[in-house]
Amino acid sequence: MDYCIAVNSVEERNRTMSRQATSVNPKGIFDRSTKGRTLRPITVTVERARIQFFSQVLQEPDPLHHDIATARARGFADIVAPPSFYTAIDATVNEERRRLGQVSVAALIKCDFQRLLHGDEKYEFSGLIFAGDQVTLTTTIVDFYDKKGGALEFVTLASVLEHVTRGVLVRATRNLLHRLD
Repeated sequence: MDYCIAVNSVEERNRTMSRQATSVNPKGIFDRSTKGRTLRPITVTVERARIQFFSQVLQEPDPLHHDIATARARGFADIVAPPSFYTAIDATVNEERRRLGQVSVAALIKCDFQRLLHGDEKYEFSGLIFAGDQVTLTTTIVDFYDKKGGALEFVTLASVLEHVTRGVLVRATRNLLHRLD
């Protein structure tokens, strides 16, 4: 049986063939049948004490991130979360998923934490996150692929953090991987 793939370039054809060749890794761990799945959005409240603790641990020198008087003097209603606080919100969302009896993305894609490594991550910040904000996180399982002849398997996750009136605050893309050898 012949298959025909429409491509615009040799590079695109090679990427397409590579993805097709690695779409099922017999020794892989990730559940690749979850590709394209979007987890139910979860809304959480950003707690001032968590921002303050996070800022303290990071030794954040700007009082905007831990002192409400400074934040108000600069024209904000409450303290501002440092950009890396997104990771704490992601963890809070996972806690909320567990509380609601929902599966986490890690459980859904069948992460083996003994083999799991952190790949790269990219963030696009569109707005500030304030203490007291109610924010909603939505995560999609974008893709799976292999490298090093199947010795490494990757998953790409895309998340969007939104505020009901201010819209998208953060877009995050991250790759997790299993070392299989």
